[in-house]
Amino acid sequence: MLKPVFTAALLLLSAFAHGATPAGVQVSNAWMRATPPQAPTAAGYLTVINHGAQPDRLLSISSDAAERVELHSSDMQGGVMRMRKLDYGVALPAGGTVALAPSGTHLMFIAPRKPLVAGQVVTATLRFAHAAPQVVQFKVMPLGAMPSSHDHDMPGMKM
Repeated sequence: MLKPVFTAALLLLSAFAHGATPAGVQVSNAWMRATPPQAPTAAGYLTVINHGAQPDRLLSISSDAAERVELHSSDMQGGVMRMRKLDYGVALPAGGTVALAPSGTHLMFIAPRKPLVAGQVVTATLRFAHAAPQVVQFKVMPLGAMPSSHDHDMPGMKM
């Protein structure tokens, strides 16, 4: 009885040792900009990778740092940037990567409980249709900060 269990455990460890990625959702590069005093909103950005073989969906976000957090999309329409709430979440294709970034899909922290200060960390919980909820730490960057595609020092997921 122990031999099959031991063999299965060795195979599993071997797969991880050779760089296999476990199925599920990975969140990285979570950041947001500092806010001026009494700002009514703050935007959050991150990257989500769906390592699974099935599509998933980011459904909701919650954080003690704001009254509520919503998923929003910004689109250019007739020369004017328009923002709308995404009531049905954000699709995460199987094996795909989705970036929530400025001027696109992003998180809106509605009614922040206090101003966000550069260097601070804001914690939020992301909920998915299939993957387990994930606690994410957003690094607060200076007002006006822009993302860098090669910036790997922004903490995304707390494991």
